[in-house]
Amino acid sequence: MTDVRRVSAAGLLVLACSAVATAQAGSAGNSASAEATAPASSPGAPAAPAAAGTDANDKPFARLFPNLLTDLRQLVSTKDNAITWAIGGAGTLALLPFDHEVSDGLSDPSSGGVMHAGTVFGSGYVQAGAAVATYAVGRLTHHKPTAHIGADLVRSQILTGLVTHGVKLAVRRDRPQASDDSTATFSFPSAHSSATWTSATVLWRHLGWKVGIPAAAVATLVSASRVEQRQHFMSDVAFGAAIGIASARTVTMGHVSGRRVTIGPQAVPRGVALMATLVDSP
Repeated sequence: MTDVRRVSAAGLLVLACSAVATAQAGSAGNSASAEATAPASSPGAPAAPAAAGTDANDKPFARLFPNLLTDLRQLVSTKDNAITWAIGGAGTLALLPFDHEVSDGLSDPSSGGVMHAGTVFGSGYVQAGAAVATYAVGRLTHHKPTAHIGADLVRSQILTGLVTHGVKLAVRRDRPQASDDSTATFSFPSAHSSATWTSATVLWRHLGWKVGIPAAAVATLVSASRVEQRQHFMSDVAFGAAIGIASARTVTMGHVSGRRVTIGPQAVPRGVALMATLVDSP
C-alpha cells in the first residue's frame, strides 16, 4: 500500500509539473507566436538557436554543471515537455492498479534469449558507454555531426540518470522480485527504460524517423524485458520512458536539424486562431 501511495504521488506530481510547464511557457508566448506566424519560406529564422547550440552545448564534459543546471530548469518549465509529462503521469496512474496482478501472473524470468539480451543492452553502463564512444569517435575523426549526436547523448544520459535515481530515492518502491545484481536499486522508475528511451529520442531528433523508429522499438523491447524479468512493474517502465523522452527533448531543444512544427496563437477578426507552421531547421 505504501508503494502505491508513493507512486500515485509521483504521478500526480508529474501532472502538476506539466501544468506548471504550460503556465510558465505562456510568458514566452509572444516569441512563439512570432515564430509560428513567420513564413515557412524564411529558413533563416530558426538558425539562431541552432548556431548558438553548436559551440557551447557540444561540450558535455567541460560544460557539465552549467548544462545540467539549465537542463533541470527547462525539464519542467517548457511547454515542449508539458505533453510528455502529462502523458507519462497519466499513463503511470492508469497502469498502477494492474501492476501486481500482471507481475504475479508472469512466469519465472528467462535466463537467456531476447528478453535477457534486452536487459543487458538497456543497462546504464551500455547506454552511457555508447554515448561517450559516439562523442569520442566524432571528436577523433573531426566529424561534427557525430560529435554533436554524441554530445547530446552524453548530456541527456547524465540528465536522465540524475532524475531517475533521484525519483528512486524519493519513492523507494520495492522491486517485484529481489535482484541478484549488487547495483540494483529501487523499482520506480526504471533506469533501463529511461536510459534507452533517452537514446532513442536523441537519435530520432537528430537522424529522423528512419533511425528513430528502430531505436524506439529497441527501447520498447528493453522496457518489456524489465517487466518480463520481474525487475519492474509496468508503471515503472512507463514513468521511466517519460523521463527519458523529456530529458532528450530538453537537451536537443532548439538545435536539431530537420523539419519541425511550430504552433502559436494568431489574432483573427473576432477571435484568436491557433496557427501551425512547418519550418525547415538548418
